[in-house]
Amino acid sequence: MHYPAAAQFLRTAIPDVIRSYQAALRAVHSPLAMRKEAWPTCRDQARAIVEDCITALAGEQPSDPVEARRCSRLVGADHALQGIAVAESVRAVEILWNAMQPILRTAVQYEASARRTSALLEISTVFRSSTGNRLYAGVRGYADAVNRASRMPMSNKAGGSAAPVRTAVSTDLSGREREVLERVARALTNGQIARELGIETATVKRHLNNIYGKLQAGSRIDAVNKAFGRV
Repeated sequence: MHYPAAAQFLRTAIPDVIRSYQAALRAVHSPLAMRKEAWPTCRDQARAIVEDCITALAGEQPSDPVEARRCSRLVGADHALQGIAVAESVRAVEILWNAMQPILRTAVQYEASARRTSALLEISTVFRSSTGNRLYAGVRGYADAVNRASRMPMSNKAGGSAAPVRTAVSTDLSGREREVLERVARALTNGQIARELGIETATVKRHLNNIYGKLQAGSRIDAVNKAFGRV
């Protein structure tokens, strides 16, 4: 069953959801909102989760789960780099869900009364699935980053000879490729990158293929590591 009216309202209310979410995170002093380097990826992940809910309500083609997992692994690795505990991401899921409640209650009012309960159930199901998949991937990325750090030579751990992280992008990349890769590092999906840069999703994929070739990278995480320095 599809709920296009509720989906349309929720789509227009995404900025309100994000503002409420950020305010709630700040209220509990979460580093995901308090640190300027952490908030962009936190915001983009939240937006992607809300968009998953909208897609399900509207009966549209769901986002690519493989891409979502890749992005979330990058976020997890980034949190490890910043020293942000995994528990913060778990807490953030409940905070996001609570922040969405007033807007969801309004959204379902645009559906017939007999359909409102099932619409809320659909949103709840998709939200839990979307956040669960992203949390799992994020934990994997976090663990990978910690494991890499544990294998790093002591001189690097002390800061004596470690390469700076995310301070420079390979000069072999074009300006547009740099812009795409910078957004990959923020854990944006291909669709989000396309919208932000005003280009087609197919163009984003073409740039990514070029980036992989130039950096000899096998994945999004590998490309970010090679371009910005390993976490």
